[in-house]
Amino acid sequence: MASHDLVCAGVRRRIGNGRDTLIWGHPWLSDDPSPLVQTHMPEGLRQALVSGLVDQDTGTWDPHILNDLFIPEDVSRISRIPISPDYDDTWYWKGDTQGIYTVKNAYRRIMGDYSDDPGAFDKWVTLWKLRVPPKWKTFLWRAVSGILPTTDNLIVKRVEVDPICPMCGNTQENIMHVLVLCDYSKMVWNISGLPVTNIQTNFFQSWFLGMMDSLLEGQVRLAVGILYYLWLARNSALWERALPRPTATVKRAGLTEEAFTRLRRVTAQPSATVMPEIEPYGLRCYFDAGYRQHTGEATFGVVLLSHEGVFMAASAGTLPGAFSPIMAEALACKEALSWLKGRDIQRVDLITDCMELRNMIKSRSTGTRSYVGVIADQCRTIMSLFNYCSLHYISRTANMHSHTLASLAFDQEHPMYWDVIPPDSITMFIH
Repeated sequence: MASHDLVCAGVRRRIGNGRDTLIWGHPWLSDDPSPLVQTHMPEGLRQALVSGLVDQDTGTWDPHILNDLFIPEDVSRISRIPISPDYDDTWYWKGDTQGIYTVKNAYRRIMGDYSDDPGAFDKWVTLWKLRVPPKWKTFLWRAVSGILPTTDNLIVKRVEVDPICPMCGNTQENIMHVLVLCDYSKMVWNISGLPVTNIQTNFFQSWFLGMMDSLLEGQVRLAVGILYYLWLARNSALWERALPRPTATVKRAGLTEEAFTRLRRVTAQPSATVMPEIEPYGLRCYFDAGYRQHTGEATFGVVLLSHEGVFMAASAGTLPGAFSPIMAEALACKEALSWLKGRDIQRVDLITDCMELRNMIKSRSTGTRSYVGVIADQCRTIMSLFNYCSLHYISRTANMHSHTLASLAFDQEHPMYWDVIPPDSITMFIH
């Protein structure tokens, strides 16, 4: 009950046919400036439903009624909402793609989105993508976050320990000292031959950023290994009163990195662009969406290839009614499916670079509580009309043609089409 007000504040009405939503009594518009209609309510329309604003013959908003009843701001907001006559209205939780309330979303609403210090470490994505053993990454995260149990951190936690470094016995211990500045650590880095000793700073985060910027990929992997085994050497000095030779620490890091890299090559999985489940003699349809957050504009790009990879046709244009990037992707998928049906194609593999959309459409448990959920359900319905239609995920770099077409569509007033032209022509146009 303590979260009752929070839940109510984040709940909205998803419009389907409009028969269960009050125009002036329910929050069903975008949040700018409020989910409620801003136009003054005529007393006689207190119980009026949203369905009364819809042209029942066309299944779209009736512009004459909208302009007669509402101020221009409300007309604009209402016009952007998609109508789905085959679906009932329902409540949904805003901020979640599927419209479902989660503790995670509520917590973020209470605490706000985390914003990092501009001067803090900002290469977490690069760190987590390093091709090194997972335990090395976990260790790096702890080191960069400043939470390794060095004596200075333990003292802050009111643990009674000797503050002196167990490796050199000369200086108070901290993360930068253990991994870089200790006499033992300096010998290890000198033996490694890595050019890191010229990075001048007293903070490990800054040192690690400088190291990542100055070393090649293979050198970074070796440096991470050395950092990990320096920490193991420190623990050995603390608990066993023994230090391995500096050459042994460097050799251990190098051998482990080489073994891990070699194992990765042997067990490497096919890349995202290799999709053996694609029908061997079917057509391939690549699609993508473009979205501009500041204006709400959305576009799509579609490229159709033969099973041999020969260009067949392409299309691009704008997408009305997109509230978010994922909704733009869902609308682009629906547009691509309609375009394929219009060409009387019966067997096709759809290809997207949006993993979230792919999972949503593939999942039978996904409901229709949100607007995106409704579009995903409509996509599944259209896909069922084909003799064969499957959806696959690839990386953005492998989907550049449809991505580029979607980007070009922002500057076009009318839809663009290319039909049965040489592949060199479309490549030349895109580039």
